[in-house]
Amino acid sequence: MRRLISAAVWAVVGACAVACMGCDRSEPTVVVYVSADDYVAKPILEAFEDRSGIRVLMVGDTEARKSTGLIERLRREGAAPVADVLWSSELLGVVSLSRDGLLAPHVSADCQDWPPLWRDPEYRWYAFSPRPRVLVYDPERLHPSECPAEWADLADPRWRGEIVAADPRYGTTGTHLAALRWVLGDAWPAWLDALARNEVRVLPGGNAACVDAVYRGEALLGMTDADDVRAANRNGAALAMTLPGHGSGRGPMLTPNTVAILQGAPHPAEAAALVDWLLSPDVARRLAASVSGNVPLHASVAMEFPDLAVGSPLPLDAAQIHAHHGPAVAQAVDAWGGGANAGGP
Repeated sequence: MRRLISAAVWAVVGACAVACMGCDRSEPTVVVYVSADDYVAKPILEAFEDRSGIRVLMVGDTEARKSTGLIERLRREGAAPVADVLWSSELLGVVSLSRDGLLAPHVSADCQDWPPLWRDPEYRWYAFSPRPRVLVYDPERLHPSECPAEWADLADPRWRGEIVAADPRYGTTGTHLAALRWVLGDAWPAWLDALARNEVRVLPGGNAACVDAVYRGEALLGMTDADDVRAANRNGAALAMTLPGHGSGRGPMLTPNTVAILQGAPHPAEAAALVDWLLSPDVARRLAASVSGNVPLHASVAMEFPDLAVGSPLPLDAAQIHAHHGPAVAQAVDAWGGGANAGGP
């Protein structure tokens, strides 16, 4: 198997230069910035290398800031990106890049019919293989019947001192709060204040820190993503999760992976090939079968994984969620203490 080169947290230009030392300069190459977990992304990109003959240089970031950090890096690079492709585990940063003119449209025979709900109207990004937004709990301490059925139920005073969340300034927590601000409407301020009265604790370390806090018995409920719970259970935990709805018949939220080609990508043909691969049924099947347990969007693949089906999910309205993101995060930080409780990323 070809060796996938991974770099993290250090200067990207230097990383790629070091990675390419001694390489055959005629060898096709694609540079991809990845905020998905390494154990999820690496096997997928290694399979792409083997099948395509294209060398992949993968650049990641830290757990706490990995989605936001890569978005900031791409803004600094601007019109002269080092990367060709962004594979993000979060949606709104990619939407922001598209609005800033930093993403290139991509349409091919493999993705031209991608469902409109799961792509940019101008084909500048695609959402794929989502995972549910969940509450994690320890079934030894909390019976499934006691778990909140709706996210709004976290306002119940019974949960005082028992809820943890990741810093909303980074990653999927902020995206979910934006969705909640949208769907709760006029009830949003009261819900936010109720969680403040319930002394929700904002933790550093991302969603995984919330899972760890529940595992250690420091909280009963953690706001997180399903893949973080599965990863903890793979490492010996015995945690459970519930998928709360969003009211008015709207079910759980699905947080997608997203992929896009950078405007001015140094290797556009190779970038297009990688995007088509990530959107393929083969990758959907691999991600569904992985520890991450991502929900396949291809109907034919979804039939192979009935246990991953999510009924009546909250519609992915990227424009609405993006519009609510800034205010939702600012209000949550103000109400919950944000960085003060988290101690920073």
